[in-house]
Amino acid sequence: MKGLLWIGVLTLPWTANAEGLRDPTRPPLLQRHAAAAHETAPILSAVLNFNGERRAIFNGHLVRGGSAVDGYTIDAVLEDGVRYHHAGRSQELHMPHPASSFKKPAVDVLRASSGVP
Repeated sequence: MKGLLWIGVLTLPWTANAEGLRDPTRPPLLQRHAAAAHETAPILSAVLNFNGERRAIFNGHLVRGGSAVDGYTIDAVLEDGVRYHHAGRSQELHMPHPASSFKKPAVDVLRASSGVP
């Protein structure tokens, strides 16, 4: 019985030191940190005009020139986008042109049903 107790006492420091051992099946630490540092691109959802003052929905927040959201500083809200700076770089993000995404119907349905040319 004393022999088992001594074996347990002698192996205790060795198992306590096992926390510092690296699992060879885990990916290297650099790859995990690189993936965490990757940021997604900002999202511009809308550009609005309130009584002549432009605002935008940027990363889900209503912003105007001078606003700061998620590390992005909005320099100006443009007619169809925003100018912002982030990480020391100034960039612009624009809305897609609505003419390219919406099509007009060939015939106005109300006029065609009423007989008016």
